[in-house]
Amino acid sequence: MISEDAALPAGWRMSEQPRSSLPAGWSFKGFEEESSWLGDDVLNAAEAAVLPPGCDDSVWILHNQYVCPPDVDPGPLGDDDNGPVYPVAPPPEFVRFTWREVANIKGVPLRGDFRGREVPPCFRWEAMLGWDEAGLVVPGAEFVYQPLDATIGQVELEALLPLLRTATRTNRIEGMFSYIDRNADDISGRVVGPDGTMRRRVFSFELDALLPALLQPGLPHRTPEYWWPEDRAWVVWTDWDLLGSKVFGSKKLIETLRSHLDLETLDWFPSKHILKPQ
Repeated sequence: MISEDAALPAGWRMSEQPRSSLPAGWSFKGFEEESSWLGDDVLNAAEAAVLPPGCDDSVWILHNQYVCPPDVDPGPLGDDDNGPVYPVAPPPEFVRFTWREVANIKGVPLRGDFRGREVPPCFRWEAMLGWDEAGLVVPGAEFVYQPLDATIGQVELEALLPLLRTATRTNRIEGMFSYIDRNADDISGRVVGPDGTMRRRVFSFELDALLPALLQPGLPHRTPEYWWPEDRAWVVWTDWDLLGSKVFGSKKLIETLRSHLDLETLDWFPSKHILKPQ
């Protein structure tokens, strides 16, 4: 691995903006070329029916959503200005509703579109509870604990990480944050090329250190866009504006995820790419 202050490629420079320290145990592995093994199809359209080398199957994990019962105070979670940066698991009194349950209550499909084109799980799916829809699922309720885009929540990670650990021979993980995600700037600093474009860095960290880092008050407060073990046995992908994460891996791993009671999984692929009539 290379150090944080390793020399950049010729013509590249670090911006002068402030950046946060790396979480404990994290280091820089290299640059986005380290992700080229995923293949252009995955890097350009991971939501489609594509697989990285060595992976046999995939499944989506939908990020959890909850409702605060009317007799429970949501506390700082309900404070838009002072709430926590990272969406930690809500209080145990909160009631989790799966996307399937909400879809059945609303009478909508587990799909969504934008301008006539199907999109992966995100806020454009009607099966996500809106801020004013708590009463649809719990009479008298007023607060919805929505899933945060671009990250897997604590409850899902607590179920997912042990399963991922059993499916790899290494505990060392590599990953990179989205161009759009501010973590790419705040942790590594903006790496600027001669033409002014940004170049992403690849991080290395222990799998067991991911959740503790996310729960700290500093950065990162989102999971990386792509992350995988050094032996490349599986890949997790969460785009910057999605409310679901796609896991690629062996058939055994994916079937285990599908059957886990604490993970709401979905086999989703885009099926419509034609604009609807106006």
